[in-house]
Amino acid sequence: MDTLKKLSYGQYIVTSVKDADEMTTRDKDFIAAGTINWVTQTSFEPPIMAIAVNIDSDLQETIEKSREFTVHILGEGQEDKIETFAQDSEITDTTINGIPYRRDENDQIIIDQAIGYITCKAMESISSGDHTLYLSKVINHHNMSDQEPITTQSAGKQYA
Repeated sequence: MDTLKKLSYGQYIVTSVKDADEMTTRDKDFIAAGTINWVTQTSFEPPIMAIAVNIDSDLQETIEKSREFTVHILGEGQEDKIETFAQDSEITDTTINGIPYRRDENDQIIIDQAIGYITCKAMESISSGDHTLYLSKVINHHNMSDQEPITTQSAGKQYA
């Protein structure tokens, strides 16, 4: 398994929201957030991405129900946010784990402290061991900084 640790990954925060109108057990929108590092682009035209999300997470359950999510790219100097979002999320009307967020024109959760974000619509989900792989069409993206992104190696992390 040491060889798998040599693969390079980024560090990302993923958010997903499920509208309360479509939920039978909630009167508020359900928001989930978490840290992931398995993200890749799989097609130029149309732009398609793949992400892998742990099957035992609120994030995976929310993506399954909403079929939409946003990948937030973290930049150098934002390593503290990896751990902040790797734990259970505390969500208010304006913050996730104390980090402010807003809604975009598609009602998706946007963390403005990220250096960029990519919003996707899940086209297919594939069970992949202890993760679900989502093949997803890019529906919106925005670059918010020229800062370099964090990699798993630059953050001193391992995920293998």
